[in-house]
Amino acid sequence: MAKLLATDLDGTLFYPNPIKTCIPKKNIKFLQKWIDSGNRLVIITSRSLEFIERLKKEIQRPFDYLVCSSAQIFADGNLIRDVAMPNQPISEVLKIINDEINPMTYMLTTKGHPCIINANRNVGKLFLFFYRLWQFFQFKRIEPYVISNKKYDKELELGRIYKVMIFFGLRRRNKKLSKELNKKFRLEYPMFEFSWTTKVIEITPYGCNKGMGLKYYTEASGFNKEDVYVVGDSGNDISMFTEFYENSYCMKHAYMSVRKYAKHTVSRVYKLEKMLLKGDNKNEQN
Repeated sequence: MAKLLATDLDGTLFYPNPIKTCIPKKNIKFLQKWIDSGNRLVIITSRSLEFIERLKKEIQRPFDYLVCSSAQIFADGNLIRDVAMPNQPISEVLKIINDEINPMTYMLTTKGHPCIINANRNVGKLFLFFYRLWQFFQFKRIEPYVISNKKYDKELELGRIYKVMIFFGLRRRNKKLSKELNKKFRLEYPMFEFSWTTKVIEITPYGCNKGMGLKYYTEASGFNKEDVYVVGDSGNDISMFTEFYENSYCMKHAYMSVRKYAKHTVSRVYKLEKMLLKGDNKNEQN
């Protein structure tokens, strides 16, 4: 029976971040061999739908995709799930968070807008310069973005919202702060899904984390759980590690607080070829 590989993008399939392509060539060759062997690939990412088109050009094979951490799910080119956050409740939650914490920025992903940035504090030109510089060095992996508090407010009120990201600032202590606040918010606002990655908290619609989304996808596609392999590297991948634990792989460069949830580790995605296609040991040998 065909097997399914579900892979994250940033820090996983994209690692170690080439300049001329999104995906390293060795990872592309592995994915092509995986699909040509009769298996199936699904991309599972917090990125937006608009970004997927450039990956199709690189992989040059059919694959399915779960975007915005599974708020939208596509199988065989068809949209099989589309879940947005109710505008008034998410607006109220963000207002409470803003009054209590006052994060540096908010980022919205909505229908037609991959990333709208609200500069919540008086962050100044220096921060915006470094943000644009960081985006520049993403090379092929840049997603279109706009910095506009006015557009952010309009989309928050009327737009179809798939994801919110909260950035707490550049200081090292904000990594610990975001992790602690993620736990707090999950308890206080169970009507949404919360996950964290370094200094960022991600909010998605209820039931739209990677684990629950992949479970929905595999059941709709007829895959048995034992035939599903997952690989990721960050906090929003934990839910799929726990949901598909027996065949879960975490990147070796990930934080220990993430790696502990996966059963296996791997240093590069293409090294899964030896383990999954050739049946060698589950853990990569040094």
